[in-house]
Amino acid sequence: MAPIISEADLASIRETLSLFVSGVTGGSKIDEDALTVTNFEELRARVVSELESTSLRDHMDFLNSKNQLNLACHVAADFAYGRGLDYQVLYAMVTIFFFHVEDVLEHNTDVLQNFLLRLARGECLGDPVLNWFARELGPLLRKHFEPLVANMITVACFDFLNGFGIETIMRDVPVSPQAPQFPEWLRFKTGLSPMYAPLTLARHSDVSLVNKTDGSLVKYVQAIPDVIIFTNVVNDVISFYKELAAGEKGNYIDQRADREGVSVVTALRINAEEGIAAYRRVLVILANEPEYRANFEAYARGITHFHTSSRRYRLRDLFGDLE
Repeated sequence: MAPIISEADLASIRETLSLFVSGVTGGSKIDEDALTVTNFEELRARVVSELESTSLRDHMDFLNSKNQLNLACHVAADFAYGRGLDYQVLYAMVTIFFFHVEDVLEHNTDVLQNFLLRLARGECLGDPVLNWFARELGPLLRKHFEPLVANMITVACFDFLNGFGIETIMRDVPVSPQAPQFPEWLRFKTGLSPMYAPLTLARHSDVSLVNKTDGSLVKYVQAIPDVIIFTNVVNDVISFYKELAAGEKGNYIDQRADREGVSVVTALRINAEEGIAAYRRVLVILANEPEYRANFEAYARGITHFHTSSRRYRLRDLFGDLE
């Protein structure tokens, strides 16, 4: 049975979400545009065309049946908004990995636990999407990003397998009061924010950067930790209402409230304020790098819009008819 949320708590949640969205998008409101899904049909067609030239061409029905392709394109259309269709295609293909692991590998512990061993031996990885990612998409990243950036993106995806495996075995295990940093560490490993941070900030089309070890990364690398924090907070804050309304427990806001001895609504506000602070720090760090600052600002607007518009997070239920 879904819990009953008081009107006072609902009003507080609306206020916190409104302030957060405004604070990380340059003043945008939660209006009808914020709740409307971005059209990604053109992007989807391009992604399908690209995938049909890879080893996944024989597995397209599977991707479609699990809705992984649509979800990845929805993410890319918003997260990489304004970055050009070619970049969005690359973004969507990397994101397919994330949804595939969440949807398919939860109960396939053999694939998770033996992934790196099989990769090192050059063996089949036990899953067609993992084979494609490691053998085809990983090398493709080197054509678009300088080597260190391509490595960071790839390793973050691989480490997500470990994080997902840890999250699975810890699902019914309470967090020890003597391990206050565990929720932060697990969130870092399971949110793919370490992958999205370099993918978001980097330029992908500057061929002069390929095969260089001292390219543009130095211009924005110090912003990456705060981009990671910001990315995690966006999901924590905007997914909170959906999880609260469903009676879900154990999410980051819940753990934060328990740790600090406050209500979940107060923990939500604290987390939102931290996200706004991280957003502002990134802008300051990149103040003298306008290209990368613009990349981040576009990402901040896009990831926020993805979360407000996704039906998964039920903001239309929370804010009602805004027309």
